Amino acid sequence: MKSLFPFLATALLIASPLFAEFPEKPIRVIVPTEAGGGHDTLARIFQSAIQANQLLDEKLVVVNIPGAGGAVGTRKIKDSPNDGYTIGIWNPNALISARLMGITNYDHNDYEIIGMTGFTDLGMGVKTDSSISSVDSLVQQAQAKPASVKLATEIGTATHIVPAIFADHADFDFRYVQSGGGSKRLASILGGHTDISVFSAQALINFKEAGLRPLLLFSSERNSLLPDTPTAKESGIDIAITESRIWLAPKGTPSDRLDVIRDALRAAIQDADTQQRMNTLAIKPVFGEAETVTAEIERMRELTEPIIAKIRR
Repeated sequence: MKSLFPFLATALLIASPLFAEFPEKPIRVIVPTEAGGGHDTLARIFQSAIQANQLLDEKLVVVNIPGAGGAVGTRKIKDSPNDGYTIGIWNPNALISARLMGITNYDHNDYEIIGMTGFTDLGMGVKTDSSISSVDSLVQQAQAKPASVKLATEIGTATHIVPAIFADHADFDFRYVQSGGGSKRLASILGGHTDISVFSAQALINFKEAGLRPLLLFSSERNSLLPDTPTAKESGIDIAITESRIWLAPKGTPSDRLDVIRDALRAAIQDADTQQRMNTLAIKPVFGEAETVTAEIERMRELTEPIIAKIRR
């Protein structure tokens, strides 16, 4: 009688973890902000959609790691094991700005880009009773008295760099005031400490009742949720900048594992509930492939680099 050992060995090998399908355990999603912010909310929308539609064999677990304008969390994503079980969500404007400002020593090239899940328009807002009544009045005031218009910002982030690009195109300078995150920038404006700041379209909508008046958008066309707010282009300042939400993995994460996550995100963004929730947040529910995301990041780098070089002189 022949030994059954070869057959048992083969059966055990086939059943071994080496041949198990990814993922075998929950995937950690690092969000480089406090809970409740825009990135966190979007991560949890996708967490919910993926679990509800069983798009992955295991669930996503959202982990908030705030600090240093996102630098603490983005570094944690970068330095995590590249096995597919740690990914993160962030925006590329902040990623490249932090690198060019010298806040970090890494950028998008130090990650695997999974893809983009939507983008939001950016704009600027002032206090309801502000003397800045339009884009023209902003430019006139700022040009008449250089650095007189105080901008609430978080140095090194998109809230610093985007208005710097705008000011450069309009030939004036802001006076930059370190204020912090969105709610802190709002408080600074409402308290009269600063005059203006950058906010997402959703924040401009949400903060209206608190006393913030949307002044302009940096989008290529008007936002249907802010139909009365003009774009910078309409005012003769030819820039168009949005803030996308991209998913990142540590460099060297296997492509087959990235594809599994990518497929789940693509499917999740097609879910009707996901699209409705994203639209409510003024986030355009479109998926962007890694190649498209990289090309857009490089465009923003070219736009941003000379501005930051001037700032750092």
